[in-house]
Amino acid sequence: MSRSAKARAPFGDSVYDFRLTIGQLEELQELTDAGPEEIFQRISEGRWRLADLRQTLRLALIGGGVDQFKALGLVERYAGPGDFLALKPLCLSIIAAALVGAPDEDKPKGEMEGETNRSPDESSGSETSTRSAAPSASRPKRSRKPRSGD
Repeated sequence: MSRSAKARAPFGDSVYDFRLTIGQLEELQELTDAGPEEIFQRISEGRWRLADLRQTLRLALIGGGVDQFKALGLVERYAGPGDFLALKPLCLSIIAAALVGAPDEDKPKGEMEGETNRSPDESSGSETSTRSAAPSASRPKRSRKPRSGD
């Protein structure tokens, strides 16, 4: 399955495509000494470092098709002091798109909205054989074994 994992969002002077390819994720990992999920967690929990935000943006701009020099200039201009907290949601959406796909991406063929992969038993509508029947309101029948001494 191939998905674009692209996020489109306003940044600075325009709207850009942001995408982290495998190569860019590896570079981000080297630059931040953390994997993408750890960076996501650090940003979410407020433990981020400057490189977590700035390098995510720079590399994702490049992955989205922006020239590397323009990407660096955009980050220098729009990801500086006073901008960091406002950039957290954008960085989180970029990393999330790389990890699980963008929310507006087409789902793979055969997967409908709200549909999950279910076993044949679950999708047949019949109860499974391991499920016990509902208790009856009537008393259980007594065993007809002869008693000793009868």
